[in-house]
Amino acid sequence: MNKPAYIMRDNSITVFVDGKPNTVDSSHPNFVALRQAILDAEYDLIPSLISISSKIEDMSFGNIRVIDGNLFYKNHQLHGVVVDKLFELLKAGAKDVEALINFIERLMVNPSANSVNELYSFLSYKSLPITSDGKFLAYKGVDNNYYSKHGNKDTIVVKGKVSDSGSIYNGVGETIEVARRSVDDNKDNHCSFGLHVGSYDYANEWAGRNGRLLVVEVDPADAVSVPTDCSFQKLRVSKYTVISDITADRKEIPSAVYDYSDVDDSSDNDSEDWDSSDEYDVDCEDCDCDESDLDDFRRAVLAADSSRYDNEYHEFIKLKIKNYIENQHLNGNYPTVKQIQSRMKGHDLSVDQILDIATHELNYIRSASYYSDGNGIPTGQLQILPPF
Repeated sequence: MNKPAYIMRDNSITVFVDGKPNTVDSSHPNFVALRQAILDAEYDLIPSLISISSKIEDMSFGNIRVIDGNLFYKNHQLHGVVVDKLFELLKAGAKDVEALINFIERLMVNPSANSVNELYSFLSYKSLPITSDGKFLAYKGVDNNYYSKHGNKDTIVVKGKVSDSGSIYNGVGETIEVARRSVDDNKDNHCSFGLHVGSYDYANEWAGRNGRLLVVEVDPADAVSVPTDCSFQKLRVSKYTVISDITADRKEIPSAVYDYSDVDDSSDNDSEDWDSSDEYDVDCEDCDCDESDLDDFRRAVLAADSSRYDNEYHEFIKLKIKNYIENQHLNGNYPTVKQIQSRMKGHDLSVDQILDIATHELNYIRSASYYSDGNGIPTGQLQILPPF
């Protein structure tokens, strides 16, 4: 074809083909190839690069089948973020979807329908990496000696080293397993018993300044519940394997289908580049406690070092606000300052304080819309938008 008219920007390309504009943004799987085709004057490639077939051909992967654009495990139709990701890859022409197929196969072995549904919510927070054999990687914060920060002597440990206090050893290479009935399957119980893993943000906060941040591998079949108190960032499981200590650099693994053999296994001293708080909003790791225990902990820290508490508590508040806003943005929502205040109930924050943290400290953008009469929207009704 002849040289087409086009507009090329950093995050989008608009090409006119047969007199019609076709816009491809940076999320398009052919974005890079299209840019290169234009730069190389290979204009005949453009029509095929700007179009992706929306039809997914019927296919079979053992127990998993694609029929008329729907995914079935045996005769049961499946839904959820992992299914959406699989279809996205198939539409883009991916030839290797084995990791996601293996993940779905493992997930279907999970004995609890609630666990399956809740795991979708956990994975949707930040697309945690899936390994080639269908397991997924998550994070865990522990004490500097690799033992869990709290212990529960009532937990039935099937595999793993346990201290006299009930804490479990999490050395690299260790597989920890507890009886499934020793893991609370009620998502509405926020501080309860069981093995816990989480997102990078959650685990890094849990590890604190002097703890260790680990990468763990989890079989979807061993997921039990996703507590509702931390924006789906933590997960209770009955079994996991510790595959790496990333305390030294505290870098999040790229969100992709991932082979953990590439993870740097390091057990060096803790990094000084730590910008999160210690454990002020604790989910009782491998233990059973109540809110009065947490209040006692906060009071003890405050009495020991009030200035340290003030500084790190503020960092903790920022992290909580950031996580809530980011989770809302991922779901296509722009929360109002008042909604954030409601989410932070119990921390005694004014709408002005929240707006200041969100815009001046976290660099989000506030909405600039106004009522038709020219009066500005009350602070609480301002929406928080992603940074431009």
